[in-house]
Amino acid sequence: MPPKTRVTRGPDFSYGFGNLNARRAADAIENSRYFISSALSSSNTITVPAGARRLKVMLYWADTAAAANAATTLMNDLDLTVVDPALFTNLPLILDPSPANVNNNAVPGIDRVNNIEQVVIDNPVAGNYDLQVSTFALPYGGPQQYIVTYQIDMNGVTVEYPFGDEKLVPGSPK
Repeated sequence: MPPKTRVTRGPDFSYGFGNLNARRAADAIENSRYFISSALSSSNTITVPAGARRLKVMLYWADTAAAANAATTLMNDLDLTVVDPALFTNLPLILDPSPANVNNNAVPGIDRVNNIEQVVIDNPVAGNYDLQVSTFALPYGGPQQYIVTYQIDMNGVTVEYPFGDEKLVPGSPK
């Protein structure tokens, strides 16, 4: 049986946000494409170059544990928005958990369930984008540390291996 392939845009109930790409993660760290803060609200500006295929912005925070009988498990609720050069506010992708809609694609909306939010903009125009984090609920008064990271996908191919002087020799185990 062939492996399942992911065909949905954004997160889904089977794969979440997908697999970690270690090269892209290391590249984001090495090139400082992240912000760490505990401010109640913040805004950071990034520049997207011409020809970008996709912009992904992700917000993560380690949430406080909820009580065993809590009505909601998300205690501290932060919100991510990305304002593009045309001043349009882009919202994170959310899923509909109702049984009839679990196979639907994620759509932009306000997330009141998760401690990870991701905004995805396909074919972004070149220019400055404001990555904004605000606090919706912080019942214990904070501060709540969070991380915002972003990835700009350009068209092209990245060769992972061979990387240097390695050679691929047919029939060789090396």
